[in-house]
Amino acid sequence: MADYWIYILIGIAVVIFLILCFCLAVANFSFDNFKEKSEEARRYANSAEMSTVEFVKEINANHLKRPLQIEQCGEYEDHFSAGVIALSAQTMYSNSLASLATIAHELGHAIQYENGKLSKHWQSRKKNRILGKFFLPFIVIGAIFAILFAVGVLEIYSLYIGIAFFGLAFLIFLIAIYAKYREIKVEKDASINAINLLKEYLTAPEIKICQDYLNSARLTYWGSLFRTMLGWTRLTKKDTMFD
Repeated sequence: MADYWIYILIGIAVVIFLILCFCLAVANFSFDNFKEKSEEARRYANSAEMSTVEFVKEINANHLKRPLQIEQCGEYEDHFSAGVIALSAQTMYSNSLASLATIAHELGHAIQYENGKLSKHWQSRKKNRILGKFFLPFIVIGAIFAILFAVGVLEIYSLYIGIAFFGLAFLIFLIAIYAKYREIKVEKDASINAINLLKEYLTAPEIKICQDYLNSARLTYWGSLFRTMLGWTRLTKKDTMFD
């Protein structure tokens, strides 16, 4: 009977080890995978022969209530903000599938914004950033009270106070993990919107390339989540708790 439990524990340890290896691989190599998929998608010009500007105008006219402005940003910094789509030069001045998929994704965020989903997400993210500022102070305060108890300066109550502050810091950490998971869901929804927009202009093989590209982009958000979870192990780079 004892041997039976040993095999179970070994099996559980192996599963945990494999999950950890997978999470670390995503954390460390998701961006490299995205760059590879990006370079692949950049090799194909879209069959509709549309520029990004023309695509934005088409979507503005057919799917959005308010016109969007286009601004330029740095490489891999493409994003949407209220009424504005910021695109890198690599995206703005190309008619590749990568560029069209990128702009479609940002237009997917524009649709979320008009539906009110993105505004709620932004508000939640602002609150979480404020909350994140308390993480390190709570750790420090908890450590101080614990040390004061350990050296005999304060009584047992100081240890309880220290543990309480450590608990609050851990709670903030869990909120950060959940916030990053919510970010992934928002990005997935924007990509679904993007594919629906692209289906009006691209062929099925082109859609497949765009889906692979957008999936690899979303994987970088999973990488950020795993870096937040596992950065303390020093097996992967640390990531900011709240972007």
